[in-house]
Amino acid sequence: MDYSGAPLLDTPASMIRLTLFLAIILLCASHTGMARQSDLTKPIDVSADSSEFDEKAGVQTLTGNVRITQGTMQISADFIAISLKNNALSKIEGRGSPIRFVQENEAGELMQGEASKITYDAISGTLVLEGTASLSQPRQSLTSEKITFNAQTQKVSADGGGEQGRVSIQIQPPNAGK
Repeated sequence: MDYSGAPLLDTPASMIRLTLFLAIILLCASHTGMARQSDLTKPIDVSADSSEFDEKAGVQTLTGNVRITQGTMQISADFIAISLKNNALSKIEGRGSPIRFVQENEAGELMQGEASKITYDAISGTLVLEGTASLSQPRQSLTSEKITFNAQTQKVSADGGGEQGRVSIQIQPPNAGK
């Protein structure tokens, strides 16, 4: 079914899928510095140039200038696809030039992330940011070609992407900015 022109979250299932997506982004952000927990109680607003739900394939696709907000969290992308398998979240993929997310932590400090592509595998609990990926918050940042976060093990790994690629980490001293 084509939902172009219709509300993007017109069914409880699509709301659940989007909530899970946002929870994953929050999980990634909270790993690096405690995301604002009150954002989870805020309404989710979604806009895009078009939306389509393929009921047979179980895929909700949002394309063109995709904007998702919940409280202080904002996500922007060119494309987001949410896949279901047996009526359960299976995978979320996003692409952008780049795809970006920002959110305030509990201290009101801005946390940011971006990559060309983001993939979340709900079965393995793995979030992968690829293509000039970066995560930053006050006093620390991580930049790499590929950043992988495993929600089950709570481990982050980064890969510079070949012979020339490098992982870059910057950590400010505790008294920096005071």
